[in-house]
Amino acid sequence: MIPQKAINDRSFLHPEVLEFPPQYVIEGELDDNGEELTIENLYKTLEEYGVLFKKIVVAQAILETGNFSSHVCLTHHNLFGLRHPSDGSYYEFNNWKESVKAYRDDVQYKYNSGDYYLFLRRIGYAEDPRYVSKVRIIADRLPWKI
Repeated sequence: MIPQKAINDRSFLHPEVLEFPPQYVIEGELDDNGEELTIENLYKTLEEYGVLFKKIVVAQAILETGNFSSHVCLTHHNLFGLRHPSDGSYYEFNNWKESVKAYRDDVQYKYNSGDYYLFLRRIGYAEDPRYVSKVRIIADRLPWKI
């Protein structure tokens, strides 16, 4: 059970995190076809690759990248903080869409059924004990449909 304090802790969110429109462009982030990384394009790509729980996964990307501004996102095109199990270094991708494929292939393949938030906690997706509550807060603030 998540302590009430963690559920109510919204201090990690900056007001600008969820106040951008779907066409918000992450400057310089293009796929091999020149498609920009926008929230709308991220949703479409998640759908295209058959990623489940798209809203939660977008929330993870927002949290993992600090609203798409982290060094790992901007230089390694890694939207989900994915790391090599052998040495803990971050995966480096040629473009942001490869990061989506890797999330599907390295994370979601483990999912069988049930509550996706519990799944993330069970697999130890992040070291932060409040990670799941933070993702939930962000996901709850995202528009239902983009």
